[in-house]
Amino acid sequence: MNSLWIPTVPRQSVLQASATLFGSLPRLSRAQLAASRCLPATERRLQLPYFVETFRWERIRPLLPLQLSTPEEPLTWSGRVCRSYYQWLGSDDLPTSAEVLRLDEFDLLLRLFDFSPWRAYFAQRFRSQYGPPPFDPLSLGLSMFLAHYQSWDWERLVQELRSPARGRDYCVRLGFDPSDLPVPSTFRMAFGQTQLDWLTACQDSLAQGLMNYQLIPTHSTFPGDPLELGVSVSTDCQLIASRSRMICRHQVAACSQPAGKRECPARQAGKEGCACDTPACQDHCRFAAWRDPLAAYVYYSGSNQPGRTNPNVSKENKEPSIPHGKHHFGYKSKVFNIIDDRLFLVWPLTGPCTPANRNDHLLTIPGLQALRQRFPALKIGEFLGDAGEGFDETLQYVHADLQALRTIRIRHADGDDLPLTCFQRGYDQNGVPLCPHGYRLSSNGHDYQRHATKWVCRLTCIHQPDPDIPILQSNISRETCPFAKPDHAPHLGFSLSTALTLPDGSIRLARDMQVGSDTWKLRIGRQSYAESRNATQARRQLKRSPAFGLSNTAKSMLISDTLSLAFNLTRLIFEATRHVMKQPALPALSP
Repeated sequence: MNSLWIPTVPRQSVLQASATLFGSLPRLSRAQLAASRCLPATERRLQLPYFVETFRWERIRPLLPLQLSTPEEPLTWSGRVCRSYYQWLGSDDLPTSAEVLRLDEFDLLLRLFDFSPWRAYFAQRFRSQYGPPPFDPLSLGLSMFLAHYQSWDWERLVQELRSPARGRDYCVRLGFDPSDLPVPSTFRMAFGQTQLDWLTACQDSLAQGLMNYQLIPTHSTFPGDPLELGVSVSTDCQLIASRSRMICRHQVAACSQPAGKRECPARQAGKEGCACDTPACQDHCRFAAWRDPLAAYVYYSGSNQPGRTNPNVSKENKEPSIPHGKHHFGYKSKVFNIIDDRLFLVWPLTGPCTPANRNDHLLTIPGLQALRQRFPALKIGEFLGDAGEGFDETLQYVHADLQALRTIRIRHADGDDLPLTCFQRGYDQNGVPLCPHGYRLSSNGHDYQRHATKWVCRLTCIHQPDPDIPILQSNISRETCPFAKPDHAPHLGFSLSTALTLPDGSIRLARDMQVGSDTWKLRIGRQSYAESRNATQARRQLKRSPAFGLSNTAKSMLISDTLSLAFNLTRLIFEATRHVMKQPALPALSP
C-alpha cells in the first residue's frame, strides 16, 4: 500500500489565459454560412481559414497544459497522505502528429489539461481521519469520467485498470498504482457520495477555462450580428429511462414510502391498483420502482404542436390521426448549448434534470437563471428553442430579462390561420403584422438598443393586386391606399413597431424577426445542433440511466456533458492533425 503526500495547492480563482491561442478564429459571412450547410461539419471546418494552423498538434503542444480556474471558490485542498496521486505528466510521449492519432479522446484529454484544481471539489467527500490512507479524490473523480466515456460499469472499470494491455497507461495518467487499485465498491461509493454541485463546479471550471482561451465564444458568432451581442443559446430536453423498470404507470414518490396512510394513485384514477395490505408492501408498494421513487411515466407523442392531423387522409375523413408516440418511464434532462457558428458545433452546459412528466418550458426559466448565476459575465443575445418553449412566460423572460432575440418556433393554436381572425388581430399565423388592407409587412431590421422590430409594407399593394389575407372584397390599388400616393414620404409605406407584444397585446406569436424569412431559416436551422447532444448520450449508452435515482441520473448527464465540452477540443485537434498528415486538397472559403 502506497503512502503519497499530496501537498496543499493554492486556490486559483482567476485564470490569466492567453487570449491569442484561439482568438484568431474568424467569423464567416452569411453567404458562406448558407452555402456550406450541405457539407458535413468536418469538411466545413477544414475549409476555414486558420483552422488547421490553429488546432494542429504542433501548434497546441508547446502551450500545454491548458489551465483550469476554480470560479466557485471551493474549499482549499490541505496536504494529505493518499494511496494515489494524480499529476499532469506532460506530453513528452507524443513528439509527432502520428503519435497523437493513435490515442482516443480521453487519452488526449489527460494530456491537454491539468485537472489538479478539481481536487478541491472532490475532496469535500473526506470526513474520517482514521483507517488506511484514502485514494486521491481526484483519481477517483477522473475515473468516473473514464467509466462514463467508455460506458463501463464499476466492475468493468476495475477490470480494465488491471488489464496489462491498456490499464497501465490509464493507471499512470490517473495516478494509481497498478498493484493497489480501488475495488468496484469504492468507485460506486465515491460516485454516490459525490454531490451534484461538485460536478457542476467541475463543468463550470472547464467551461470558464475554455472561455478564457476564447475557444467557447462569449459573444455572438452569427454573421452580421453586432460584436457586443451576447451568445446564441439553444435548448432541448432529452428523455432518460430510469434504471428501474416500470410496473405501475401511476407511481408517485409516496409509493416508495413505508406503509401507513399511503393512498394508491392507481385506484384514485379508477384502476385496480394495489391495496398494500400484504407483507410485500410494508416497506414500499410491491408495484413501485422503489429505487427510482421520483421516476414518472409520460407518453411522448413526438410533436410539440397540438391538433396535428394526417395530411394524407381524404377530405371526407375529418378525424385526426393517431400520433406515433412512445411510452416512457424515467427522467428528463435539459441542456443549454452555446452555438459556435465559427466551428459549426455547440458547447453544452447542463440544465435541470427532473421527472419525465414535467413540461419542457417549466424547466427553461429556472435553468436560465441558474446558468446566469454560474456564468455572471456571460451575456445571452439569442435564445433558440422548439415550439414547446413558445409559452408567454418564456417569451417574456427572454425578451425582458435576457433582452435576447426570441428565435423560438411558433406554437400554433386552433384558428391561427383563419383569415378573419388574422385580419381582426392584425397579424398572420406566424406573427407577421398586417397592414390595414391585409398585406403582410416586411421586417425592416431590429433595434438592439430598444429591443424592438420595425415593420414596413414597402408599397406591396402596387405590384400585388390581391392582399395576403383575402378578407376584403374590394380591390386595393394605388388610389385607395394613402401610403401609395406619389406625394407620400417615405416610400416604405405603412409601418409599425413591435417589441414584447404584437399589435393586439399578444405574446405567443411575437418574434424579433420575420418568421419564414431567409434570416429566420438560417438562424432557426442551428437549433438542429441540439440533437447532437442526444446522439452523444445514446452513443455513451445513457438513454437509460446507468444508476438508480434521480440524483445519480443527473450526475451521469452532467459528467457526459462535461466530457462533450472537453471532447470538442480533442475532436478539433484530431481533425486538424489528420488533415496535416494526409494533406487533402480542400479549397478554403473565400473571404
